[in-house]
Amino acid sequence: MESHILANAELVRKVAFDQLGESIQFYEAGVRWLDKYIDVQRESASAEVKAKLPNTLGSFLGESIRQTYGGQWIEDPEYGWMVRIDEGVSVFPFNKVTKHLSNEDGDSVLGLFTAIPGMLEYAAKQRQEVGSDSQPSNRPWWKFW
Repeated sequence: MESHILANAELVRKVAFDQLGESIQFYEAGVRWLDKYIDVQRESASAEVKAKLPNTLGSFLGESIRQTYGGQWIEDPEYGWMVRIDEGVSVFPFNKVTKHLSNEDGDSVLGLFTAIPGMLEYAAKQRQEVGSDSQPSNRPWWKFW
């Protein structure tokens, strides 16, 4: 399946260049382009097209995250494919694209991408606080209480 994800990510780059004249890469500028592209598709694409977009666009987002921050593709039996950046930070790019296509505010793929350094910093601090001989908390990174 990972080869399928990589092929979809490359397909996004190819379509962006061939049909839109945009040369995008797997880093922040490419995700900025993706964020705007999803905004346009949310307004103009048919429901049928919107149902297909998460597979390809999520592949591009996930591969951008993986190549920028490191990590690997992992299939979670409950939530689907994710990019595990380290033991404390995993992201679900297909789910994020689906949410961005559905919602105007608060579900930006760029917002997720740019939040990752803070997530990594928080996870590292949590590991330091817990100590090397203790078990880490099962509390998700986004729950601060």
